[in-house]
Amino acid sequence: MNWAYTVKNKIAASAALLALCILVLISNYIDRNHTDNVKNAISTLYDDRLIAEEYILKMTAGVYQIREIINDETPAADSRTSIQNILLHIKEENNAYLNTKFTSAEQEKAAALVKVFSELDSFHLNSKEANLASVNKALRLLNELSGIQLTESKQIMDNAEALYISGKTSSNFVFAIIIVILVVLQAFVFSSKRLIPKTGPKFPSLN
Repeated sequence: MNWAYTVKNKIAASAALLALCILVLISNYIDRNHTDNVKNAISTLYDDRLIAEEYILKMTAGVYQIREIINDETPAADSRTSIQNILLHIKEENNAYLNTKFTSAEQEKAAALVKVFSELDSFHLNSKEANLASVNKALRLLNELSGIQLTESKQIMDNAEALYISGKTSSNFVFAIIIVILVVLQAFVFSSKRLIPKTGPKFPSLN
């Protein structure tokens, strides 16, 4: 019956080897999938949040400059031209900002900001109080948009960390199973050696 037991061991060993190969492929797929997801998260953080925050900061700086000019008690003769130039630069930054990825709350505030910039286009026709009200509204919206970038960036980093931990846990689990299979295969090898009969010479007298 040793031959039957040996065949059974060979079949079990073959199945274990097949499972080992499949697990290696699965582990490789999981690692690549989680790596791609983390890369996408980092790319989203840079393209849609850090770049957007840069546009917001530049627009904020421009709006502060406009407020200083409006508050100037003795405005220069070319103050109107200065404000127009600043507004032109702000609109260029805003157009670039509008091409980034928005959340629903961000989209609503960005649309409101566009309206405020339109109000400032006719600043020379409005009173000082009306212009300052528009400027303060723009600064408030820009501050809220900046807060959204911070919140979304933190969420992206939390998701990336969760993906990393999940990938590491999955890899460790698969690695543990691979170790178990290797131990089982080693047991098959030792059991097979014990089943091999020791054969001696049929005619010891001939030695």
